[in-house]
Amino acid sequence: MSQEDPEFGEPEFLGWVLLQRLKEQSDDQISRSKFLKLSCIADRRLLESHGYDVGLPRYWYMYGELTNEHEFSGRFYNAPLAIGWDGQQYIPKELPVDAFDVSEEGLKLIPEAVQWTVREFGRKNVEEIKQHQYEEHAENEFIRKYSELRWLLSTVDLGKQERLQNYGSGGESNEEYLKRQLDEMMAAYPDDEERYEGMKTLYLRWDDTVRLMVDQSIEYSRIAEFLDDFIRVLSKVVLRFVYNQNISDERIADWEMDAAEEQAEFTTHLKDVRSEFLSSRSRSTELDRVSDAYSQTIEEQIEQLLARE
Repeated sequence: MSQEDPEFGEPEFLGWVLLQRLKEQSDDQISRSKFLKLSCIADRRLLESHGYDVGLPRYWYMYGELTNEHEFSGRFYNAPLAIGWDGQQYIPKELPVDAFDVSEEGLKLIPEAVQWTVREFGRKNVEEIKQHQYEEHAENEFIRKYSELRWLLSTVDLGKQERLQNYGSGGESNEEYLKRQLDEMMAAYPDDEERYEGMKTLYLRWDDTVRLMVDQSIEYSRIAEFLDDFIRVLSKVVLRFVYNQNISDERIADWEMDAAEEQAEFTTHLKDVRSEFLSSRSRSTELDRVSDAYSQTIEEQIEQLLARE
């Protein structure tokens, strides 16, 4: 293939070089998540250190940023089934450099950014890479707060009533600390963007339901699952629209249709979960009074939101 007729562009060149360097560093299989996340980190390195934009399509989803591989101009890798775990492993194809339409500057800067990325993150697992992304690249405090909550829920044991050394102060329990995290999340919820505003009613009801679960000493694993349910729909309805770059109009249109369906399904799911815990709660009279007062406050906020729609 001649340089006048390249098959791929600079986003593909970045991904191809990344896969090559990861393979050179280790014989470990490269997962889809690791590839898509490290591509974003390399792209950010290019932009922040050199002001060089390859046009990589990326967006925020759940607990970190992902490359949208569907926007690539073609397949510069093979993706057979992984060995030993579910999913695919990514392997770079044998290709000549002139298969890629890359500027002279890009031929120099892209491998440098990729090499830095592989050196810093190549041996880290996906959870560690996610942590770096939400600590360093999250677009707002709300994203950081819900990501921290997710990490907390994965590490504490409500049944043992153990308090992590890194968290809490003044002898507060795990439940007290968790509620404080929920308070901080609520305070950080963005009110200055239309898509966030459209999810606020569901968010308030989700928050109140989580507090019901905590009061009833529900296993943290179930609360963590319920958090994932909310963040998944938030990602599909809000985050990937608000925080993205180089995503095609066709892909955005597909996301719009998916978002409406996801929001409707979550609304039903939330109603079912909330009804379960409202009907089964058995607390002291004082706890009922405090919880009911909080729930009433939430319902008043929801009614105010609905009145403005």
